[in-house]
Amino acid sequence: MKNKYKSLNISYKNNKFNIKLLSNNFRELEAKEVLIKAKYSSLNYKDALSVTGKTKIIRKESLTPGLDFSGIVIDSNSKNFKKGDKVLATGAGLGETINGGFSEFIYAPDNVLINIPKNLTFQKSMQIGTAGFTAAIAIDKMILNKQKSLKGPIAVTGSSGGVGSFAINILNNLGFETIAMTRKEHSYSYLKKIGATKIIQYEKNTKKNFLNNQMFAGAIDNLGGEILDWLIKSTKENGNIVSIGMASSPNLDTTVFPLIMRGVNILGVSSTNYQNSKRKYIWEKISKNYFPPQLKTINTHCIRMEDIIEFSKKTLSGKLHGRIIIKFT
Repeated sequence: MKNKYKSLNISYKNNKFNIKLLSNNFRELEAKEVLIKAKYSSLNYKDALSVTGKTKIIRKESLTPGLDFSGIVIDSNSKNFKKGDKVLATGAGLGETINGGFSEFIYAPDNVLINIPKNLTFQKSMQIGTAGFTAAIAIDKMILNKQKSLKGPIAVTGSSGGVGSFAINILNNLGFETIAMTRKEHSYSYLKKIGATKIIQYEKNTKKNFLNNQMFAGAIDNLGGEILDWLIKSTKENGNIVSIGMASSPNLDTTVFPLIMRGVNILGVSSTNYQNSKRKYIWEKISKNYFPPQLKTINTHCIRMEDIIEFSKKTLSGKLHGRIIIKFT
């Protein structure tokens, strides 16, 4: 094993954003802590915000970013994991309250780790990552709430991003008709390839209707704001809308009419603080019936740790689609 290891570090000393590559010494393990040699990580939209300083994601003065990682256990002070175990972690405070996945080696508390399911690899687990995990939670929640493919199409906003891409691909594989919503015309062929039945653009509604025509049986929304309001008013009776993001706006100005006249259900998902016992259940489902068949198409880039800043900027510019993973040597 190396004497030192590299990690990306973000700091806000005196409220001034700074990011740099650090060379770190190894240390003794704390109680219930595990040392992992990272194999892969992934670059999420939230990571891009953190790495560029556009939004302060870390909740400490200094921290390693990165919501996800997969790797092999090198040393363990936990009864739940032993040397040689193949593990992954997504969300759970990584890159926010504890050091995250943009590091060659990671000291992680055992309660954020799960064993990689047998049908997955280091690479596949990160090609899926937080984005696929979040999409799977959203779909599972809809199905538990009686969403059926026969009821009609599911709209997916932010469809060319990681979560949107997985939502379309998994839903399509489960037999649902999917409608991708995007203004990125360059993404049309990609969206059709991963399973979008139809692609539409959202047009700003100047009229403040209480209800719109019933267009969708449900929706998975990454954007929030007026688009979420429009989806709620455009959903069929007893349809489920899962709110998982706020890329457009955190605000929601709507009415109760769709809820009390059509029985529309608004479901929320937080993948960050999802219970670890339930994480194992979702990851097992991802490795089997929720596995995205177009995974190679959705994973559009594989980069090095040195490329993270550049690709974070490209992610925020809207010029990329799909998933970006980071490979460690």
